[in-house]
Amino acid sequence: MKAQKFSKEGKLVSEIELPAALFESKYSSGAIYDAIKAENANLRSGNHSTKTRAEVSGGGKKPWSQKGTGRARQGSIRAPQWVGGGTVHGPKKRDYSYKVSPKVKRRAVLSILNKKAQGASIKVIENLDPKEYSTKAFDTLFKNIGLRNTGTIGLLVDGENVFLKKSVRNIPTVKYINSKRISCRDILYNRNIVITEGALGEMLKHYGESSK
Repeated sequence: MKAQKFSKEGKLVSEIELPAALFESKYSSGAIYDAIKAENANLRSGNHSTKTRAEVSGGGKKPWSQKGTGRARQGSIRAPQWVGGGTVHGPKKRDYSYKVSPKVKRRAVLSILNKKAQGASIKVIENLDPKEYSTKAFDTLFKNIGLRNTGTIGLLVDGENVFLKKSVRNIPTVKYINSKRISCRDILYNRNIVITEGALGEMLKHYGESSK
């Protein structure tokens, strides 16, 4: 598969061949489903909680006598049928997170990249290493590449660059992605993927055929 390569200024340099180890793997919708489901589950805080009748305050005294009042027998005003009473089978704090195997994660990442490349949604750019903050410069860069008003953009870079990260985070359609911590959600849910040359080499090392 091929992709367009751009300079740091957003000028088209050439059309390059994408690494076969990354972009010609077998597509697996099942792996994508499993990986996305796990990532969504891991984002859940799980801090929802309700109180049972043993946890709500009050209710130590029996409301009225067991017999002789003509009313239904009651043992506590904190029982579930009372206003302010405990909740039966309500949600409690829990951990929703779980892991998928590295093999499934790798297959999911490669499958998404493969699909993006088939749809011409992959762009390659020279390594970006700004020395100052400038949101305007990167907004102009994406405009020159031709990605303005074309949907969301996932910018895949190698390592962490604070100037780059803080410059692009003010652009609502751009998502900064570290190639060493790729999330399937980030590359799937962003319509366009822009990969720096350094990130491409990093991905080849972690997700290529030699990483099996």
